[in-house]
Amino acid sequence: MPPLEEQVKILSDENRQLKEKIHLLELELKEYRDKIFKKNKKSRHDDEDDDRDDPPPGKKGAPLGHTGTTRKTPDYFDDHKEVFLSQCPHCHGTDLTKYESFDDHYQEDVVIIKKKVTRFRHHEYYCKTCKEIVHGIGEGELLHSYIGPNAKSIASFLHFQMALPYRKIRAIFSELFDLDFDPSSCPGFDGQISRNGLEIYEKLKESLKNQPYLHVDETGWRKDAINYWLWLYANNQIAVYDIEKGRGQSQIESVLGKTFGGVIISDFLGAYNKILSLKQRCLVHLLRLIEKWHLYFYDNAKIKKYLDVLKNLIKKIIKLNARLLKGKMPADFSVQKADLRGMLKNLLNKKLEHPKAEKFRLRIAKISDQLTTCLDYVNVCSHNNFAERLLRNNVIMRKITFGNRGDAGIINHQVLMSLIETAKLHNNNPLSFLYKILTNAKEAQDLIKLPFSTA
Repeated sequence: MPPLEEQVKILSDENRQLKEKIHLLELELKEYRDKIFKKNKKSRHDDEDDDRDDPPPGKKGAPLGHTGTTRKTPDYFDDHKEVFLSQCPHCHGTDLTKYESFDDHYQEDVVIIKKKVTRFRHHEYYCKTCKEIVHGIGEGELLHSYIGPNAKSIASFLHFQMALPYRKIRAIFSELFDLDFDPSSCPGFDGQISRNGLEIYEKLKESLKNQPYLHVDETGWRKDAINYWLWLYANNQIAVYDIEKGRGQSQIESVLGKTFGGVIISDFLGAYNKILSLKQRCLVHLLRLIEKWHLYFYDNAKIKKYLDVLKNLIKKIIKLNARLLKGKMPADFSVQKADLRGMLKNLLNKKLEHPKAEKFRLRIAKISDQLTTCLDYVNVCSHNNFAERLLRNNVIMRKITFGNRGDAGIINHQVLMSLIETAKLHNNNPLSFLYKILTNAKEAQDLIKLPFSTA
């Protein structure tokens, strides 16, 4: 048996390690709970027996001195109505004298239109060249389809942009437009648009390899209770969604290849590490990691100070990048950039005593050059918020629909979401764009200016 002093030392070390492990688990549990449960503000009427003097709630409304605004008066009108009086609205008197003056009131409203039934009469002709009886296609006609392009594009818009389930879409059409169809028809509408737009989607996907920079991110997805991943590749011209089985390097390589000539903006997922490319890691994600370790080392002043210095450096990089993106570079931009890189390198070269802190330092030091790439390129952002915003609608849909039931649903989702979001990036109305895909896919392709310039 070892001496008593040695036993005490061993037990003391074990106790310290267990305390650290418990503290880390508590932080992870808090982080997990915060993701699931929203932080609700306590009602001022709760706990009436609590004798603490809570401050009164702040005044609601605009801040003091805020200039009020009103809706802009339309510069046109579709209908004009003259409003005359035969009796006073206050005393109901009929002895009224009309003034020459008048007051114009503009009111904007929507027109609820019932379904429109169109009969396309195809006049047939005999073609002496191909020896066939032929006929034309009317404007806005979808051959062999009993539902028109407006209804189909609206249904797909409501599903993929408003995240409405098919049964609610059916209810909207039935109640507002007096057009009824089975909810199971909606995936068919999506499939028809998807087939018409598949060529555009493939061109979008192929053009990713030639982009100067891409925001890349992923989120969980489901296919018939099987775990999948929805990947996003996007910049200010293009947004491509790709649903795959995995979350690794092979999924990225299948889209971008092993070598990518532009800059990949991403989080710290290890799948990006071996892709040969310039990279910019999301600095907002890094700030969250720093905050997490700051809480973990709450009783270690030396490591807390180290993390504070690192956090301030990261914030300065974000601030300088923001000025670069806005075209407001300071006169000494090159000097500031060099100083920040030098200070970051020196800080990440300092070894830390605690093994967990040292592991974190080594992980960041290994990719330190990927924290400041945003200072070298005008369009490269220091964070990946752009991709997270484009994923948000998909996350909402996942909560409502639980993903897809089969391969056809996956194809419809990735194609339609890619086309809609890319159209929006080119300032095209997504509803009109879906209609154009159904009726003239070539014109739809021209609206998003394919192929994209890589300059």
